[in-house]
Amino acid sequence: MRFLFILFIALFITSCDFKEKISGASSQISREQVLEKFKKNFSDVISSDVILSVSSFKDSPIEGLKEGVILFKSLEDTKQLSFLITNDGNYIIFNPEIYNLSGPKRNDEILSKINLEKIPNKGNPKSKIVIVEYSDFQCPACKYGATKVLPALEAEFSNEVNIYFKHFPLSFHKWADDAARLTSCISLEFGSDEFWKMHDLIFLNQENFTEANFKTQVSKLLIEKNLDLDTCLERYNDEKYDKFVQDSIGEAKSLGVNSTPTFFVNGHMIKGADLLKIVEAINKFSK
Repeated sequence: MRFLFILFIALFITSCDFKEKISGASSQISREQVLEKFKKNFSDVISSDVILSVSSFKDSPIEGLKEGVILFKSLEDTKQLSFLITNDGNYIIFNPEIYNLSGPKRNDEILSKINLEKIPNKGNPKSKIVIVEYSDFQCPACKYGATKVLPALEAEFSNEVNIYFKHFPLSFHKWADDAARLTSCISLEFGSDEFWKMHDLIFLNQENFTEANFKTQVSKLLIEKNLDLDTCLERYNDEKYDKFVQDSIGEAKSLGVNSTPTFFVNGHMIKGADLLKIVEAINKFSK
């Protein structure tokens, strides 16, 4: 709490002159310089057992700012702190939530950076509307996306969209990694149709899972639904499936994803299970 309080104070102090200072920032700060400044200014709240690094780092949608993520790695877990920083490195905002009010914009460059090979999908593979979701099986908002948003999209745009699912399990969700590896095994070994069956089962039964009972609960569901997927139940911790998940996480971070669910509609980012914004993008890009 002390750390967050200090960050709030830093934000309050720097935000007053923020607009005035941005336009004058011309030099380009590096990831190494961001890390150096962070350590220098917040050394009193950084634990000695924590390793710091700056993960993603790129130009922000807001001119004159860069955005990135600081990772706090310890033996127990990894936490992350997103930020916006001026090009000269003199002003920083932590945990910003950026809202784009200009309306959806197709971004082919972003879309080209998303690997869709062997990724589970459903819809029309020839559609010009490509929707990619980064999700976490333990996330309540992702459950809403899975049980409300996706069915609504399928009902309204059954032949007009192609929907892909990619993994972004959050570090503080204790069984989300297991679910990601298990469903990765299912999609790679049994195909998209079986993946979506397990996808729906996990989300519909989300409240019944714990870190301790995950495997038991999955086995129970497989028996109830007569699904012959026991191979993945025994092998989902194999390195192959973990790499599949880690590749998805790394890709998501490189695109600026820091919360779940996050959707990309033809490269246009939409944070949260926001059906109205997704539909708005589909309608615009369909013209």
